[in-house]
Amino acid sequence: MTPELFRELVAEAALSPNVHNIQPTLWRLVDATTIAMLTHPERTLPWGDPSGRDVTTSLGAAFEGMVIAASKHGIKLSRAATETEAARLVVDGQCDPDPLAAVLTKRRTYRGRFDSRRKDEAREKAQSLASRADVRLITRGDDIAAIADQADTATMRFYRDRAYRQELTSWMRLTKLDPNYARDGLNARAMEMSAPLAIAAGMVMQYPTFEILDKLQLAASLTAEAGVTKTASALVAFVQDRDADPFQTGRDWHRLWLEMTALGLAASPLTILGDDEQAATEMSQRLNLTPHQRVVTVLRAGMVDARKLPPPARLPLDEVILA
Repeated sequence: MTPELFRELVAEAALSPNVHNIQPTLWRLVDATTIAMLTHPERTLPWGDPSGRDVTTSLGAAFEGMVIAASKHGIKLSRAATETEAARLVVDGQCDPDPLAAVLTKRRTYRGRFDSRRKDEAREKAQSLASRADVRLITRGDDIAAIADQADTATMRFYRDRAYRQELTSWMRLTKLDPNYARDGLNARAMEMSAPLAIAAGMVMQYPTFEILDKLQLAASLTAEAGVTKTASALVAFVQDRDADPFQTGRDWHRLWLEMTALGLAASPLTILGDDEQAATEMSQRLNLTPHQRVVTVLRAGMVDARKLPPPARLPLDEVILA
């Protein structure tokens, strides 16, 4: 593998989904047949992800992205043992292009409203996901509405923690004047916010404004996403065993999202339904999961004009590739 090809592969793997778009993955070309993956020590979420599970899941997604990217060139990459890195990939022969390789660079997170005129079409496409053992498909409108309200309630439980809000807003890029707007985090375009709305959202989340609005029972309505969630044609619950390796969970999560992309479905995750203990328990009961299973996340899905999908905000390659 040449350094030039390595950079090309990293550029595609860097488009993998990751928590809050913090992009915790670093890469190093060890030699012509070995790639090292490392965790960026400053790109973590100490409050929101104290165990590091979400970061590890993000690393797994990036790993899968690298494997798929390499397959386009007939290169089979396998995971090798390592004690000093997050993961290590080695060239393990040749392979055909992965079936999902064609959509690797097309996946986007879409947080806007879905096309109501194409709801039936989207539901029909989503039905093919129901055969996956790690998917529970929700398509009834009243169920989607109930889960949308449940997600907003759970979100408020998190928002009421000042430390959580501070960490979240530190990754929000609310104006194009922010030097990190096109680099990382959650920018206004990705959050489907107009410039005035983005500025207002930033003010609402600050202390003590949020606390005052919450006492006036206004904060919940100002931060609600239920209206958008209810436009989804389907909710795709991603389910794993409770003792599943989060790295493998990331790999599976990425492949599921790419499969949705290949079907022509746009999506965004309602991670709160897996992160909030009460919401996760309620979802497990709703989906009749066993005690050994848990909901990792729920993806709201539907159809949308491709021109509405936001461009990815990503770090320059020189910042994610180590010498």
